[in-house]
Amino acid sequence: MKKFFASIVAMLSAGMLLAQPVAACTGVYVGKGLTEDGSVIFGRTEDLEQSHNKTFVVIEATENEEGAKLVDEYTKFEFELPAQSYKYFAVPDTTPEWGLYYEAGYNEYGVAMDATTTTYTNDEVLAVDPLVENGLSEGIMTTVVLGHVKTAREGVELLASIIDEKGSSEGNGLIIADKNETWYMEILSGHQYAAMKLPDDMFAVFPNSFFLETIDVNDTENVIASADLINIAEEAGTYAEEEGMIRVADSYAAEIDPGSVSRYWSGVKTLDPDAEVSLDDTEFPFLHSTDKTITLDQVMSLQRNRLEDTDYIPADNIASATGGQVVKETETTEGEETKATESEEAEATEGEETKATESEEAEATEGEETKATETEETEVEESEETEATEGEEAEATEGEETETTEKQEPEKPENALYPIGNKNTMEAHIFQIYEDMPEKVPGVMWLAMGSPTVSPYLPYFGNINDTLSAYQVETNEYDPESFYWAVDNLLTIMLEDEENLKPEMREKILAIEKAGKDKYEELRQELITMYAEDPQAAAEWITEQTMQLAQDAFDQIKDLEAEYVEK
Repeated sequence: MKKFFASIVAMLSAGMLLAQPVAACTGVYVGKGLTEDGSVIFGRTEDLEQSHNKTFVVIEATENEEGAKLVDEYTKFEFELPAQSYKYFAVPDTTPEWGLYYEAGYNEYGVAMDATTTTYTNDEVLAVDPLVENGLSEGIMTTVVLGHVKTAREGVELLASIIDEKGSSEGNGLIIADKNETWYMEILSGHQYAAMKLPDDMFAVFPNSFFLETIDVNDTENVIASADLINIAEEAGTYAEEEGMIRVADSYAAEIDPGSVSRYWSGVKTLDPDAEVSLDDTEFPFLHSTDKTITLDQVMSLQRNRLEDTDYIPADNIASATGGQVVKETETTEGEETKATESEEAEATEGEETKATESEEAEATEGEETKATETEETEVEESEETEATEGEEAEATEGEETETTEKQEPEKPENALYPIGNKNTMEAHIFQIYEDMPEKVPGVMWLAMGSPTVSPYLPYFGNINDTLSAYQVETNEYDPESFYWAVDNLLTIMLEDEENLKPEMREKILAIEKAGKDKYEELRQELITMYAEDPQAAAEWITEQTMQLAQDAFDQIKDLEAEYVEK
């Protein structure tokens, strides 16, 4: 995902430039023919940085006045609202001035949306069809779709019509689904896109790149594509085809970065250990077949994956992983610099772009990334320098900037890779859609608020009326009553001694999670029965049940937080 942060605005106004941040979200899809219980499974990790609050809320249906508009406060994109907006739940940010970023949820008609994985377009295409500054973006996309469509296909068609008319400000990959269909869509450039209906007998793992392979643009039952999809690629000189059909990723994608390669590899291997993929691959198939059954627990493990049971270590926490202390100092990777800000360290892995901090990312102009050079480093006046003592990190006090000290983050080992379950995951979610559930309540969304490394997945059905108050705290600094901030605090503690603390914390988190899993199928079956008799009563009942699960989990999270803070 892409976000823009106020602290960087201040830095830019002082004449400092930063590189575009890594958007390290990872998506996953498993067709119902491969799953243990016959459900369709898909989900994503939402990644940007630590200490970036997320909430979980229900948005009520509204009647809109004629001429009313939904406006993205940051990009100034406008969407003219219809007479009615539907009820849905979502996982918003808490800085609407930089975008809503509702990210994932169900609406009252049973449409589920998961948006987005940020993707990157090659320069040749962008020269022909550049991104549109005030076009559609991830920040408002989920709000536009879930509030205004009744089927998954309608969702794809709505996005397509908006991109045709207003353009897109960024590349994105996303999923929209209902009880009958699951669609994967890639927004490829300023006005080009392609979407396909996903098959039941395949699975996919998709980090930050385009992955669509050969599609038949004339197969309108299973494909929705922009009118000039082929023409733009031909004009750019990048058109790739197979048997007379366009190969989308080969025609539109920028070179995939090593951090995406490592997440693709580890994700595919988590779902199918026998899959023939390696870190040396130069081709990355979108859809994979397997003779194995894939479980919900495997998908949860994928989203938590920190390269356990491999010969690799997580590149986002090298010091702790190699037995040293975590240090929050400026790091440098090949030609790129990351800047540490007040509450977080923006980190780059080899070949990846740097992450911006709360409220802002340094934007690329016409698809090109802004690179920080040596002459753009923060300069520290002699009178303001903060000296670090041996073994300590140089800390900036109010009005002072951090000086790089002799004690540096350990040099990146060759076996350090960027993990799916990285420290910048702000929440993770997994959808399950079932054939035996009602059309308007076709499934569940499992939500791990904060990093799933130290947060339990809890189940939320599509017809809930409310969420726990701990999910609704909107502060942008630590708040003891917030589910997100409690988990974020646990993550910070774990990262200081990952080798020793992660296993014991994981065991305790899984025990909390088990309580919801043990009750889940009973709740699901009772919901189906109650819904057939009285949908409104069923919604009230399942809301109470899931809120109690959430309260129990939050109470235990707070106990864990207190335990580890005292240590």
